[in-house]
Amino acid sequence: MDLKTSIVILNYNTIDYIQACVESIRAFTEEGRYEIIIVDNGSKDGSVEWLQEQDDLKCIFNEENVGFPKGCNQGMEISRGTEIMLLNSDIIVTPRWHEQMIKALYSSDDIGAVSCVTNSCSNHQEIPVPYKTVDIDELLAFAESHNHSNPALWTMHFTLVGFCFMFRHRIYEALGGLDERFTPGNYEDDDYSFRIMQAGYKLILCRDTFIHHYGSGSFVKKRTPEEERAHIIKYNALLDKNFAYFQSKWHVRDRLYKSISQGLVALNEYIKPNQRVLIVARNRLMYICYLLSQDKNLKVDYLTDEYLDYELMHHHCNIEVCDGLIEGANKLHGKYSGILISNTISGDSNISKLRTVIYEHSDGAVIEEKTDY
Repeated sequence: MDLKTSIVILNYNTIDYIQACVESIRAFTEEGRYEIIIVDNGSKDGSVEWLQEQDDLKCIFNEENVGFPKGCNQGMEISRGTEIMLLNSDIIVTPRWHEQMIKALYSSDDIGAVSCVTNSCSNHQEIPVPYKTVDIDELLAFAESHNHSNPALWTMHFTLVGFCFMFRHRIYEALGGLDERFTPGNYEDDDYSFRIMQAGYKLILCRDTFIHHYGSGSFVKKRTPEEERAHIIKYNALLDKNFAYFQSKWHVRDRLYKSISQGLVALNEYIKPNQRVLIVARNRLMYICYLLSQDKNLKVDYLTDEYLDYELMHHHCNIEVCDGLIEGANKLHGKYSGILISNTISGDSNISKLRTVIYEHSDGAVIEEKTDY
């Protein structure tokens, strides 16, 4: 198969970033295997002039900042690759980054999208790095030692962050672009992840592949304390607004839908390889991904009355969904070496009876989460 990736990058007054990002792509991506599409959102810092001088870039120049979702959609609309990669402008890519992610993406027909690890990111995609400042030689030395393809380090993940988000072009053709109601940005990548999973595909985190991400704290104009407070208030208000829309669209119960709890960590520390584990929860599919990423060959069952959980991941995991948790618990078979009862079901009207039935299937530790985390 002749593969070519459309790398879509948004730029808004980040000339230092975009120059370094493009140069790193040119240096570390096989020629002929990619096209770079830059969507400039009305930059005034010289970015436009520099971009216009680059013969190998496809560029869209917006007169104003249209936000992340719409800008990405503009880039994807003109993409001609077999895959699309959404990439932040504040990225330095590294040796073998692209070929390893491509290998993972096409390793199975049920994989819809992949991402990688980095030095600065949410969503459990951050790893520790040995360099303190952005010394290119140290950064690349670390990446050179880290980036060796290893399928054992391709783990199913629950949502992928849009800093580096690659999916098959046919996914885009089937699902369309990002939801522009999340403009100017935040939660549109979670929304797209949900839509990919809803279509029957799984998401893979390539833990064998590292790229550098400067993050929002670098090269940002210094603000006065008053400006910083105003910025934080405005940003938090945007998060609240976009989460409210995300929640109304998907009916998730809270913002902890992709968190890792202390109880889950404790269960993982207790459980041994090749054992059976039961999770009883609502909107905690990240728990499954976390346990399966621990290289213990666990058999994980998930009991819920939340049909969204079933809809998103039943193609790839053993999810038992019933209208009532008691009904589902009565269908359990055999013993579990470890059981986690999430606090998301603690308010169930039949919790006492449910606890009794679940404990009958315990052959080890039962961890009950008492509070939010």
